[in-house]
Amino acid sequence: MTITGNLAEPVRGQLDADGRLISADPPLMGLHMRAGGDENGPLAVPQLAELCRLSRQLDMVLSRPVQAADDDYLINMWVEIRPLSDENPGTIAINIIDWREAPVSTARGEILERQRDFERLNGRTSIRTDASLRIMGLSLPGDLGSVEQYIGQSLLDVFDFVAPSKQTVLVESISERQPVRAQHVRQRYGKKSCYTLSGQPLIDNDGLFSGYRFTLEQEDEPETQDTDKEAVTDMEQDGLISDSLFGSQLGPALRQPLGKIIANAETIGSRLEGPLRGDYSNYAKDIASAGRHLMDLVNDLSDLEAIQRANFTVAVDDIDLVDLGNRAAGLLAVKATDHQIRIDPPDKNIKAPVKGEFRRVLQILVNLIGNAIRYSPDGSVIKLRVVHEGDTTAIIVQDQGDGIAAEDQKKIFEKFERLGRSGDGGSGLGLFISRRLADAMGGSLTVESAVGKGSKFKLSLPTRDVTESEPDLDQS
Repeated sequence: MTITGNLAEPVRGQLDADGRLISADPPLMGLHMRAGGDENGPLAVPQLAELCRLSRQLDMVLSRPVQAADDDYLINMWVEIRPLSDENPGTIAINIIDWREAPVSTARGEILERQRDFERLNGRTSIRTDASLRIMGLSLPGDLGSVEQYIGQSLLDVFDFVAPSKQTVLVESISERQPVRAQHVRQRYGKKSCYTLSGQPLIDNDGLFSGYRFTLEQEDEPETQDTDKEAVTDMEQDGLISDSLFGSQLGPALRQPLGKIIANAETIGSRLEGPLRGDYSNYAKDIASAGRHLMDLVNDLSDLEAIQRANFTVAVDDIDLVDLGNRAAGLLAVKATDHQIRIDPPDKNIKAPVKGEFRRVLQILVNLIGNAIRYSPDGSVIKLRVVHEGDTTAIIVQDQGDGIAAEDQKKIFEKFERLGRSGDGGSGLGLFISRRLADAMGGSLTVESAVGKGSKFKLSLPTRDVTESEPDLDQS
């Protein structure tokens, strides 16, 4: 039986004090039996059984996402667990209110798609080569031009290695099947843009080296001297940064060592190199988390500098707010799950065509959803909805947090403003940057909120004309 989406009626079950499944609706009973369970035997779905055990131990209602495997399917459920101690001590009631099945192959595809979205969000290009460094696949080409022209070419024919990198370093790393770390390269043809090249060796099912998967991250080009003189920005007036110093010099200089710190800390924390004491593994994870926080700050400062240049512009792409809303929700799904928060994305069957830059709109939505997760209580729901408003189309991110006082609703869009919060991992730049980006795309970013009633952030962009008929965008 295949179930997908929100359920008209919850799938129910009940455990006795010994953890035996004494009653269950057919979908839950079927999953239990296929997982190796017996009728009236202990619940055989480990993740669900552990949540029931925790609810019994704490004697409290728990509402969490649960993922289970069923033959060739992955099942994502939203489960409410309730102890029935007043009726039958130790008995647990199970209510599954959301049940989504996806083939394992589809789930893996979604993971790969999520990785591509991360790369696109960060302005990266992904390149797959064979063992002799011939380009076999290229995704998210950015300004590289047509994908087809690179297929079959050697990576060394497409890029020149520039100081401080040396081509010999790359060749030595590849000959030893080692990761390639932050090599500086320049495109040989076309715009001759500069990039940072990193890669990981690929091993096939037989344990043999099969090539590399590289990522390219475009480096900021220094502004010309004349342009620097003409561009008098708010940032320069504020005395924060001048002459594009951060974007062209400090940003790239900081990203490289931070990237190494994060990568090495994650390797240590995941014990990929061998066993490690538990507290040391936690130290490594803390280091990686702190490194990512600093990297986010570097990226925010680079964006801050860019958007305040007098000649700042954005690309105009044909995009869809429903698609981007689902992508942003997917990127933050793991973070939301860590806080038992459910993200309710827009209906994928609805279209919301607008004009705006893909990466910048995704950046805004990731910031809005990330803020909603940060300031929402555990176990709450974040809703994303799209609405049509005359010549514009908007996507609304609604949370169930503490809300924002009327006198503070203008302040949150100012630089470095966090309303007195400290230690929450934010830089106070996200909303300022997001509003400036929305304005640059001919749109707007607004907030509607009240203390104790959550917040609604609305990103509006110019509606894109389409010839085909579109379903009604307004969602209740």
